[in-house]
Amino acid sequence: MKKCSTILLNVILFMPLFVSGQTKIIERLKKNIQTSERQLPQLSNIFLLCDQGYSLHADTLMAYADRAESIAVKINHRLQVLKSMYFKSAALTNKGLVDSSLKLAEKCLAVLKNEKPDLELEANLLNQKGRCYVRMNRYKEAIEMGYAVIKIAEQSGNILQQIKGKTLIGWAYLEMGQLKDAINWHLQALNTTGDSALLDKYAILYANIATNYNGLDKLDAAFYFINKGISSSRKYENLFALSNSLAIQSELFVKAGKPKLSEPALKEVVEIRKQIGDPFYIASDLAQLGYYYAHYGQPQKGIAACNEGITLAKKYHLNTKLFFLYSSLADNYKAMGNDKKYADVLQDIIFLKDSVYEKNSAGALAEMQTKFELQKKENTIIQQKLDIVQKDYLLYGSLLLAFFGLVLFYLLFQLYRKKQRLKMEMALTEEKQLSITAVKEAEENERRRIAADLHDNLGAYAASIVANIDTISQQSQFNNTAIGALKELNTNAQSIVSQLGDTIWVLKRNTVSLTAVSDRIKLVIQKVQPSYPNIRIDVTESITDDSTLLPSQGFHLFQIIQEALINALKHSNCTAIKINFIANSRWLVEIKDNGQGIKYLAAVKSGGNGIHNMNGRSRDAGFTVEWKQAAPGGTCVMIQPTTN
Repeated sequence: MKKCSTILLNVILFMPLFVSGQTKIIERLKKNIQTSERQLPQLSNIFLLCDQGYSLHADTLMAYADRAESIAVKINHRLQVLKSMYFKSAALTNKGLVDSSLKLAEKCLAVLKNEKPDLELEANLLNQKGRCYVRMNRYKEAIEMGYAVIKIAEQSGNILQQIKGKTLIGWAYLEMGQLKDAINWHLQALNTTGDSALLDKYAILYANIATNYNGLDKLDAAFYFINKGISSSRKYENLFALSNSLAIQSELFVKAGKPKLSEPALKEVVEIRKQIGDPFYIASDLAQLGYYYAHYGQPQKGIAACNEGITLAKKYHLNTKLFFLYSSLADNYKAMGNDKKYADVLQDIIFLKDSVYEKNSAGALAEMQTKFELQKKENTIIQQKLDIVQKDYLLYGSLLLAFFGLVLFYLLFQLYRKKQRLKMEMALTEEKQLSITAVKEAEENERRRIAADLHDNLGAYAASIVANIDTISQQSQFNNTAIGALKELNTNAQSIVSQLGDTIWVLKRNTVSLTAVSDRIKLVIQKVQPSYPNIRIDVTESITDDSTLLPSQGFHLFQIIQEALINALKHSNCTAIKINFIANSRWLVEIKDNGQGIKYLAAVKSGGNGIHNMNGRSRDAGFTVEWKQAAPGGTCVMIQPTTN
């Protein structure tokens, strides 16, 4: 029998320390650490891995904590050095080296006082000291650490740390067997928040509550919370909470008269403990294994397992586990009918309890509880004073807010009135715009009607006059004076037809483009060119962005260009005329000749009706007309809009 339990213990203790494939989270973090080339990202990933210390073997946790400390020293980050030392303290606790762990945690807290405040790290270190005190049977100090954690957590508003502090106090009472106080604190921890996800991540709380209800013989409640603990532990891959929960579930199955159901849970516990390797919980497992054998008809195996657990607990000074081991041992002696041994073990339990109670007297615990309650009352008084100040601030703030409210109301009212005025102005503007549009449409319709009338009536009459004059001129009975008059009449009639055609061309369009004006000028050149065979007339277009003109502007521009062309033909004594149409961001028309230049320019500026008409048209259309000396000789007339 002893050989069997010895094999079980050896399997748990001497598995390889770095076990692969512990959890998906751990494997992912290990890969991140391996692929991190820079020190800060690597350090961050190492700390994330160390946060999973409840699922790591103690030696693995220690190795990564050492690695983190080395990097933190290199980059001279003192707080990160302290954080790595905190994880080393946790690893020492898991290895059963509680004294060393406690000293390291105290050292970190002493150094932290001289550093920049880090409330989360301070709370973690205090909680770590509490873990050590529980394992050392120093429950009074453990509870004191729990109060300290709660105080810091309330200052920083850290809900998880508040839960941890309350759970630590409940755990200390649970280890002492004071179940009512334990369940009270554990339920306080449970009710700290309504965030179920946060509670699920700290699944060990469910296991502790289930242990409380088991001790109070409330099996239904115990099964409810242990099932939550197992489910949450699996979900968030918390191997520590899972192994504890499974061990408790195994005990509940035995107690409920279903010992066969406990065996699979115990087997899974053993597999998990192989990965974690914490002697504190291995001793618990051996106690649970003994309890299982006592109720499954194998008390000899149970006695062997309990004795091995007692030896382990004494080796690592795990006196807190002796309660459970001796209780399980007593159950086995009772199961095999050995009343003497059963009585001896009960006597050992009584002695052990007396020893524990002596170290953690009810008076000392009550004194500490009173101190905590007094501190809470002082905090309440301070809070009440703050509330009074806040009420004063609230009163003055309300008055100030009312004043600003009135000011805001006045400003909003003025803004409303302004908006109403703007709406009215916009309505008037819109109405005016509609009127302008209506007038414009009416003018447009009238313009088209006039163009049609000119074409159908006056155009026909003018063409008829020209035809009749041609017929009369062909008869020979007219003298020279009459023939001259007829020729002059014919010329004027043709001019009327030409001018009328130009007017109709403009009136028939909604807009006139610069290229359309250029094309119309080309038609004029075709008509006048035969009369001036010795003068070359060219038209060039450099138009990248064709400009659009109003019909009146297009007509004025056409007439100005035509007048400048006729002036150059008649008065400049030139041999070449060049008309340039230029348009990009704005347009420009140039009429250049190579004639007598300055003399012609002087004659032009002295003016006649043509020049006067050109200036009048340009002013009406919003253009400017300039006459300049051209290089190397000749004159340049430039026409362009007054504005873009």
